[in-house]
Amino acid sequence: MNKKYLAEDISKRISIKKYEAYNFIDLFIEVALENLGKGRKLVLSKFGTLIIKKKNKKRVINPINRQPMIIPPTKIVKFIPSENLKKKFEGNG
Repeated sequence: MNKKYLAEDISKRISIKKYEAYNFIDLFIEVALENLGKGRKLVLSKFGTLIIKKKNKKRVINPINRQPMIIPPTKIVKFIPSENLKKKFEGNG
């Protein structure tokens, strides 16, 4: 499902115009990114949690020239599914 279909589905379910649903989705993403950027976690009940996790630097070997190299530390977004979401898809795959 992409943003277009999500907006269409939301607009049908709560009887709003598609552009209003698009605006809502854009605003949700903007607020979520701002808060994740501030180090806050985003908890969506019955769905899951998004957190920013710091990955430490890592030593690896370049497979082409076999030289050691260091991958610098970075931040990633991690999704932790809720128990409700896990149960919904239990045994389906």
